[in-house]
Amino acid sequence: MSASREKKNRQTFAASGAVDPKAVRAAEEKAKQRKSNILYISVAVAFVLVAAFVLIWNSAALQRSKTALTIGETKYTTAQVQYAYYAAYNDVRSSSYVSYMGLDTSKSLSSQTLSDTAKALLGVTDQGSLTWSQYLLNKAKSDLQATQSLRAAADKENYTWTDHMQAEYDKLVDTVKSSAKNAGYSYKNYVKAMYGSLVTPGVFEDMTKTSILLSDYQNDYKDSLTYTDEEISQYYEDHKSTFDVAAYDYIRFTGSATSTKDASGNTVEPTDEQAQAAKDAAKAAADAALARFQNGEDLETISKDYDIASFVTQDEGSNGTDTVSAWVFDITRTPGESAVIDDGTNYYVVHFKSMSRQEYNTIDVRHILARVDSSSLDKKSDTYEQDLADLKAQKKAEAEKIYQEWKDGEATEESFAALADKYSADSPEGGLYTQVYHNMMVTEFNDWCFDAARQPGDTDIVETTYGYHIMYFVGQDLPYWQVRVTNTLKTNDFNDWYKGLQQDYTVTEGSGMKFVG
Repeated sequence: MSASREKKNRQTFAASGAVDPKAVRAAEEKAKQRKSNILYISVAVAFVLVAAFVLIWNSAALQRSKTALTIGETKYTTAQVQYAYYAAYNDVRSSSYVSYMGLDTSKSLSSQTLSDTAKALLGVTDQGSLTWSQYLLNKAKSDLQATQSLRAAADKENYTWTDHMQAEYDKLVDTVKSSAKNAGYSYKNYVKAMYGSLVTPGVFEDMTKTSILLSDYQNDYKDSLTYTDEEISQYYEDHKSTFDVAAYDYIRFTGSATSTKDASGNTVEPTDEQAQAAKDAAKAAADAALARFQNGEDLETISKDYDIASFVTQDEGSNGTDTVSAWVFDITRTPGESAVIDDGTNYYVVHFKSMSRQEYNTIDVRHILARVDSSSLDKKSDTYEQDLADLKAQKKAEAEKIYQEWKDGEATEESFAALADKYSADSPEGGLYTQVYHNMMVTEFNDWCFDAARQPGDTDIVETTYGYHIMYFVGQDLPYWQVRVTNTLKTNDFNDWYKGLQQDYTVTEGSGMKFVG
């Protein structure tokens, strides 16, 4: 996982207030109990027991500072490796695909193995049995090894900490502290809940600083990559099927037979004869539908006459791996062509309209977000609707106040950017989004940006599901097809650069590794 992605996942996890209350509560109680024990021992217990307690009390500190990994000549403590372990764990838990991975966060990670689906989603090539704990340990090692390579490259280029990095760091730490306070826990124990019992705020902050610096280092390198118009055009010509989009319609006729239930409620799978009959019916329907289409009827209307049919239209369909895409993106295809095709089970009547590249211009826009965060409201409360309305009214008034502050000031793009850095609940520097494409943003945001009448310098307040956005339209940017090609070139070159940085560091495990996890 890149440093930038790791940082974003940590921000998302921390800002959401997503902690394990049991873990935090246990940590709080343990801390209270420790204080109570110290007081009791100091008053009522003999010196030998005091000495024994001190040894036990200090054990966590000893574990925390032990060397867990040596990468090259750099030693990483148990606490630092544990941070990387839980950073990887939080990355999995915050993934939009976590529900498909079969991970049970209430159970021991060493008692659960990765499913084939989890391996595919995480890019794990190991075919053997692998527990979640083993996976996270391996991930922590590889992430720290990558960190070591990036740090060496950044140091070689004298890449140093900046005011922007400091502001990003301060904002992140403030977010974590705020989330801890809102949840009713100490900052110290909130950090422990997220990254393990050995990780102190100091370790968390040091590792976060490293992550921010290396993330910016990678982003600055990627941003520095530029390409001529000729290079972009040539790459497009060599990979047209990747970047072109097609306009086409099709009807899908389902050719699979459905299962039934017997008198006892058991599932009865269709016989071979029933399965073949279903395929034959789908083919007959598709042949009849094609004839009707070629005689002037439209596909959507035709599809309504069949229970086994579903109609799909694509205005800007990308090249995929399915049967319909293979037919549509065949280089011999001509506008207006139609046919019946099949994928072995289902039949399709496909009508090809046109092939093109996305010529429309992307746009650059700045915004200041007054976020409506309703997570602290009780949805079960009788006053929830009113509480939400009050919160929205508050945030709308906040947005209007900021907007007025901009109008009363210099009212320039630069002054807008300064207010974005000061007030916005969103993260881009100066509130700037560049090369925004159709439907990249939520509907209301998108519609305002791509209004045909939009002109540079236009401003307004737009309400979305996120809250109230004070908008500043900067202007048009590159055509979208060029953006896609350029981003592909940058990604390819960045990956080559990143791989080239990876030094063959020797990784040696120390005694502290037994405390990680």
